[in-house]
Amino acid sequence: MRLPDPQRSRAVLLGVDSFADPGLPDLPAVARNVDDLAEVLTSPRGTALPDRHCVRRRGRGPSDLADSASIGARLVSAAREAEDLLLVYYAGHGLVGPDGELYLSLPGTRSEPDLVPWTAIPFGLVRRALANARADNRVLILDCCFSGRAIDVMTGTASVVAGQLEVAGTCTLASSPANRPSHAPSDARHTAYTGELLALLRHGSADAGEFLTLQTIHEHLARALPAKGHPRPELRGTHTVGRLALARNQVHSGISDPEAMVKEATRLERVGDGAGAVHWFREAANAGRPDAMRELGRLLERDGSRAEAALWRRRAGEFGDPTAMYDLGVASWHTGDLPQAESWLRKAAAAGLPEATEDLEKLLRRRG
Repeated sequence: MRLPDPQRSRAVLLGVDSFADPGLPDLPAVARNVDDLAEVLTSPRGTALPDRHCVRRRGRGPSDLADSASIGARLVSAAREAEDLLLVYYAGHGLVGPDGELYLSLPGTRSEPDLVPWTAIPFGLVRRALANARADNRVLILDCCFSGRAIDVMTGTASVVAGQLEVAGTCTLASSPANRPSHAPSDARHTAYTGELLALLRHGSADAGEFLTLQTIHEHLARALPAKGHPRPELRGTHTVGRLALARNQVHSGISDPEAMVKEATRLERVGDGAGAVHWFREAANAGRPDAMRELGRLLERDGSRAEAALWRRRAGEFGDPTAMYDLGVASWHTGDLPQAESWLRKAAAAGLPEATEDLEKLLRRRG
């Protein structure tokens, strides 16, 4: 059981919340689904994906993946780039066309059965992109109805759609069976399925272990959702991908001592768990440990989050970490800010760092 490698993973989150056709009710909770799921997937407490590796459709504008061509381009690109995890999430209306095929609705989708295939995304295209992806682990999360309110579901549709959800080598989590609608309460922040998923990823469960694996996630949702009157979700084609985690179980995150947090972060980095190391360095940094602030900055810089890395390095120096003060002095020197370089090097030298003393002398000689 493990978390995916953030640098070798990609996520594509698609939420369609408004529709031109009056036969397809708007789903205001869907936009919040996407934003909040992206927050979890990019958080150190969650999957820790770099923001640039998590593509999502947020708003209603034409640049926000509102048509099948732009969605297809992003999905194909993610499928080519992902090596460890490729996660695709869709929330909206799922419709069955007159051919019995499953379609995923877009803002301009028409509810008239004969027009569904012309105005929605054929699920077969998504299925093909996932099947052809190079990622070792492929995950599809569908939070939508598989019958559709505006379509007369033909006899046997349930079994036809169920078969389409089988994607070779892919773990598919579906919010409802093929012949039942998903729930999207109009006054709720999220749809029922995604809301329960987010609550689990954010707060954990006492019934689960250290990691919230895909199998664990499904088992929890399969208990929690029917107990609240919602459809029982489905899980298909797990193979070994079911052992991959999307987050650590926050119930078992109980390290409260900042020194212990730093030790755990150091251990996790040593064994190759970069996301876990970032998580515990961040926890210790928020608790006021300057060394954790410095190390967090180093890991964020390595992961490409340069702006946040710079903030943590500066904060470490301001909190008195000698190494951070020295690094800030050297960085200021390289950028030509000699007064700032002198200030940081003096502080580092006063804290007893020999190399800071040597560089300060060189800088003073240079400045005359």
